[in-house]
Amino acid sequence: MFEHLNVTTDVVNQLSLLAAALIILITIFVVAKYVKQIKNDTSSGELTEENWDGIGEYKNLIPVGWGLSYLGTIIWSVWYILFSPYAVNAYSQIGEYNEEVKTYNATFEKKWANPSEETLQAMGEGVFLVKCAPCHGITAEGINGKAQDLTVEMYKSFGVEGLSASIGFGKKGEIGTMPAFKGILTDIQMKAVSTYIMSLSK
Repeated sequence: MFEHLNVTTDVVNQLSLLAAALIILITIFVVAKYVKQIKNDTSSGELTEENWDGIGEYKNLIPVGWGLSYLGTIIWSVWYILFSPYAVNAYSQIGEYNEEVKTYNATFEKKWANPSEETLQAMGEGVFLVKCAPCHGITAEGINGKAQDLTVEMYKSFGVEGLSASIGFGKKGEIGTMPAFKGILTDIQMKAVSTYIMSLSK
């Protein structure tokens, strides 16, 4: 896939450089022509009836080069939108990224649909070390009374659902108040942390 994209990108770059060179050459030719014409020619043609402070406008047709450039721009824009490598329905990095995210999310949901207790503990440990350890400590013993000691037997009686509810809605205790984590942690993360805490009970 990427080799094909590189080749396509190279072709587009080459076409862009060729177009830029042609534009420069045409610009030089047109400027030289009209500079020469300004020096040698005199104004002629039929004037329109309107004038502004004595300044009139000729009924001349637009230069052929301008008309061709205008038509060429329209044709190029249609090609660019419908048929170029960057067309509306062509490949895009954002589209590829969205597809990869969609596939990853489906795989993730399938993997965690019915995780084992061992898997929940491993997942819960990671979440605990990031979200809970700053207050409860790495060993979950409360860092010298800063927060509740989660290794005591009492928390085992809560069960996974009870601990998940406490984590989700917060808990006011004798030492301090634990903030609510609902919305910060997903349901599966709270269940995983609860399972991990249950495994720490002394």
